[in-house]
Amino acid sequence: MGGARLVLKRAWRSVGRALLAIAGLGLVAALVRSAGPQRVAHVLWAARGWLPLLLALEMFQPVGDVIALRVLLGRPRTDVPMRAWLRSSAIAYSMMTLLPAGRGAGEIARASLLSRHVGGPRAAGASIRLQSAYTFAIALFALTECAVVATAPGGGSALALLLAADAVVLAVVASGLLAALRHPRLEKWLERLSRPLGPPGPPVRLDVAEAVRRPLPAGATSICCLARAAQVVQYGAVLRAVGGAWGVRGALLAHGIHLVGSTVGDVVPNQMGIVDGAYRAFARNIGLSDAPARALSIAFLVHIVQLIAAAAGILVAALCDRIGPPPIAALHVSEDDPQPQTPAR
Repeated sequence: MGGARLVLKRAWRSVGRALLAIAGLGLVAALVRSAGPQRVAHVLWAARGWLPLLLALEMFQPVGDVIALRVLLGRPRTDVPMRAWLRSSAIAYSMMTLLPAGRGAGEIARASLLSRHVGGPRAAGASIRLQSAYTFAIALFALTECAVVATAPGGGSALALLLAADAVVLAVVASGLLAALRHPRLEKWLERLSRPLGPPGPPVRLDVAEAVRRPLPAGATSICCLARAAQVVQYGAVLRAVGGAWGVRGALLAHGIHLVGSTVGDVVPNQMGIVDGAYRAFARNIGLSDAPARALSIAFLVHIVQLIAAAAGILVAALCDRIGPPPIAALHVSEDDPQPQTPAR
């Protein structure tokens, strides 16, 4: 009976995600129709030359996550081969982009893959603290952008209030993640992880107290802030690519609209439709109130860049899996030949 309920629950969850995705796409279609499909297509085509720069700036996020996670893992990071870093990071980024609430799902997948090399408790603890550092960094930028909006000529009370609320919620979530690490129940659960979450691997000494009670290093949060700063630069470039004005203030405002839309639309894959609607609603704040096609194209360009990067991530993960060593269970040792033989692929 319990198995049937679990299957039914998963089925309903899949249906819910599909309906949310359809709703997001429907909202996108309505927004494009109101702005003029030909105008939107013209703006996107004119901005195509910016894609290489936008893709390069997008890579700061997964690279920053890896560097921050290495800081959080401490000494055991040397036990993780480069192939595992590449595969786990590629999968985490792709899930973050393609799934609803993908950041959490991506970190779970990353911890599962890295646990083979550093142990389940250490991988889980580091991933939770990475999520906390990342959330603190976003809260800091939301607060900064709230101040920029509030002091802008003409004001922007609605956007400023939303950014302030976003900063508060994110700070609470980040603090809650750190508090959860110190909860006795979580520590007991981690102690029961006698085997890694991922495939079988070499024995790893598990030090649960060190894995969950270490303070959040300032270095990890600083790295996440630098990755967010690169994203602000990216949104400044996107704003210019669609015909907006260069400038630090414009980049911060464009990024602030993204933060509001992505927080509200986190349950929709790639925040499709919600972020787009946010740029249409707050077009006045970035000087595009009379050019809705350009405002919408900001979100569309970012969607395109993220989908290209996610597709590349899936390819990298598949290649790493294919060229990696065979599972331990697949190795066979015969009496005549003591050397392990790899089965033919």
